[in-house]
Parts: sequence; structure tokens; C-alpha cells
Amino acid sequence: MRKEDGPLLQALNKAIEELGTDGTLQRIYSKYGMWDERQARLSSYKEEAVTEQNRASALRDWPKYLPLLLKGAVVTVEISVLSMILAVGMGLVLALFRLYGIKPLRWASAAYVETVRGTPLLIQLYLIYYGLPNLGIRLDAFSAAVMGLGLNYASYEAENYRAGIQAVPRGQMEAASALGMTRAQALRRVIIPQAIRVIIPPVTNDFIALFKDSSLVSVITMVELTKVYGMLAASTYDYIGLGLMTAAIYFALSYPASILADRLETKLRYDRR
Repeated sequence: MRKEDGPLLQALNKAIEELGTDGTLQRIYSKYGMWDERQARLSSYKEEAVTEQNRASALRDWPKYLPLLLKGAVVTVEISVLSMILAVGMGLVLALFRLYGIKPLRWASAAYVETVRGTPLLIQLYLIYYGLPNLGIRLDAFSAAVMGLGLNYASYEAENYRAGIQAVPRGQMEAASALGMTRAQALRRVIIPQAIRVIIPPVTNDFIALFKDSSLVSVITMVELTKVYGMLAASTYDYIGLGLMTAAIYFALSYPASILADRLETKLRYDRR
């Protein structure tokens, strides 16, 4: 019934009330075996007003909601860590291809970095999870989430590595070559260890950003922290309380990464000891 049909609603309510008063409704319900004490109680039913005390409060009832949010946080951590491992490994390969590879590899690496960085992560997740099945490649939601985040952030890590390697003085490679090292040995033993000290801050920043961007995987049916928050908030209407709890969990999980990076950066400052 439309909201503007107020007079019609009143007329129908009055007619039903009269049918209930003279026993007509009871005779009809009994004929079809539907009359019981619950139907009898409906004649005296009154809608209870929702008071402020009866409304759900996540902050007041945090023992009830926190375990559900933490369960989603575990999935978020798993996706973020695995994605970052993929991003760091693939990013290093892309950086080495772009700096020392043959021309086709340099072009392919540069094209990958620019293409992936220039397109939204959300679109990439859609293509991996919903698009690849059209080509006969089916991935579960967890694998698609890890692959989407990892491949996306690999482009950013590639640029971090490239900047770190280029920040190492050229004389370091020449000195390693003079000692009889191959290029691969020089990169592994001399160049990359020095580059790591330079790239720790941007890599840490990317990990924290990836940790927060993992909330996007909810669009491919992954039930992680943000998805759990959305479902709980939709059922309780307590967007503020649950939102504060969810934000606190994100902060509690990402801040240790910043502390670890600072300590590692300090440890690797050989020139300042």
C-alpha cells in the first residue's frame, strides 16, 4: 500500500477489526486450520516503540561484535601478507628486467608497470575474478584477491627497486666487476643489499597502503574485515561504533609494520654509526 493511501489504510484496518470482533476471522482461520493462540493475541497487538536503550550499540556490546571483526581481520592479514610477498618478488624481477634486460624485456617491464599503475585496482580485481572464467581460467576468491593485489602492487615495488638500485653509485658495480664478480653476483652481493636500505620506507608505505586496499576484495565475495563491518553495520545500524572498532583494528595491525620498518632502517644505517 502506498504511503499516501492513508484513508484506505484506515478503512481496511477498521474492516479487519470488525471482522475480528464479530468472530468472522476466527471462523475463516479455523476452517483452514490456521487458528491458534498466536492469532488470538493479534487482536491486542500494539507495536512497541524502539527506545534508545533497545538500540544495538557495538561499543557497549563489544564482546559480541569484536570476535566477528577479528575473524575478518585474520583473513585481511592473510591476504595482505601473501599479496605483499608476491608484489616484492615480482617487483624485483620487473626492476631488473627494466634496468639490465634485453630490449624486449625492458619494453615489456615498462609497459606492465605503466599499464597496471594507470588502471584502477578495482577493475583489475573484476577482470581476474569475473573476466578470466570467460577464458577458461577459474580462480577462487582468495586466490583472485591475492593475485589482484600482488600484481597491482608489483608495479609500485618495481619502481621502488629501480630507484633504490639507481641510487647506488655506479662505482660499486665497477668495483665488483674489477674483483671478478659477474653482474648477477654483483647485484646479489653488492648492489641490492645497498638498495634495500633506500627502499625500506617506500616499501613499508606500500605495505600499509596494500593492507588498507585489501578492503576492495569484498567486491569479489571475500569476507574480510571491511566486509564483516558492512554486514554488521547493516544489521545493527551502528555505523559509528562498529566503524570505530574496525578502524582501531586496522590501525593496530598496520602500526607494528611502521615500527618494524623504522628499526630495520636504523639497523641498516651503517654510515651513521
